[in-house]
Amino acid sequence: MDDGAHATLPAPELLEAEDGFLDWEYAGPLTVRVPAYPGMRANDVVTVHWATGLGRHDESVRVTGVWAGGALAIRLPNRCLSSSANRISYSVARFTGGTETSRTLIVNR
Repeated sequence: MDDGAHATLPAPELLEAEDGFLDWEYAGPLTVRVPAYPGMRANDVVTVHWATGLGRHDESVRVTGVWAGGALAIRLPNRCLSSSANRISYSVARFTGGTETSRTLIVNR
């Protein structure tokens, strides 16, 4: 996961959070929105990185022709959540070669 120093892509969004905070009582699944990025194409692999002080969870999806050019909504289990800072970013492994990383979103509970 990139600390943002070399990030070339915008940060993701956590749809269940508001202004960087997630309600303490929220217990449902988590939806990370990865915005459409320049040059998005079928067969790119997008990996969401969720890190806390207690561990890390990575979830990858391959972009299909249907998704190419649009935002992706990637579901994660709520077991990823920590009571402290949750650091969320993503990386894109391009079908044509090369990898880019996003800025990091920090969500607190």
